Amino acid sequence: MRSLVSAVLVVLALLLAAVAGPAIWAERNIVSESGFVALAGPLGGNADFQQGLASMVARQSGAQLNLPPQLADLAAGVIGSTAHSLYTQPGYADAWSETLRRSHALTFAPTAQQRGNGDVHLDITPLVVLVAAKASADTGVTLPTPKDATVSFDQPVVAKAVPLLTKVGGMGGWAALVAAGLILLALIVARRRSLTLVLAGLGMALVALAWLLGAGIVGGRARSMGAGSDVVAQLGGELATQAQASWHWGITLGFIVAAALVVVGLLTGALGRTRTP
Repeated sequence: MRSLVSAVLVVLALLLAAVAGPAIWAERNIVSESGFVALAGPLGGNADFQQGLASMVARQSGAQLNLPPQLADLAAGVIGSTAHSLYTQPGYADAWSETLRRSHALTFAPTAQQRGNGDVHLDITPLVVLVAAKASADTGVTLPTPKDATVSFDQPVVAKAVPLLTKVGGMGGWAALVAAGLILLALIVARRRSLTLVLAGLGMALVALAWLLGAGIVGGRARSMGAGSDVVAQLGGELATQAQASWHWGITLGFIVAAALVVVGLLTGALGRTRTP
């Protein structure tokens, strides 16, 4: 009976651990604004992504102009040229970080009006302002700067994932603590603690393997995001790559914990046998 109870406790602990690991990572790197900015920040230096982003910024900047057609065409040309050299400007890094912060806030906590406009919101106002300021300085003509240059897209997958990530991410720490408590309780109840440790380690290895396989599946889904928008498709693909690289430490840690449990279990069993007369 004690062995059965111990086995059940270990299984429950492993199930909680399987959820806790990704949940903690998501809370720190996706739900958290600062974590998201740190995760997505390197995308601003990706050459392919920069080109798509520059085209979007140029379109949004040109849409703000209220000039005669002949002047509008000239200004649009200057803006387009400036936008495609956006990443070389001194204020680009700060503007990109602010864009990520605003976009994160709009996507995770949109207003009622924004919910009706789409599921993914890119607030590129800081980038548009930067382009307008540079174009104004180059031409000597003050171009209008928008108060809002948010681009919204319909992404049902994101719409479903955001509330789930927010809810599950907040429970990750508690799930990890409960999982650790269940393992300790299983060891207290177990008749053969060394065997319990070994089995828990093997189970943890399976959990880490599931994380590895799951990361590939989720990454593939993220890369398919952005139908109808090259920028969102690039954002989803590159962000998935960054996320997989970031989550790799969690998978590695899972295998390390698994190995440690197995080794401790084997050593405990060996010591127990040597002490037996």
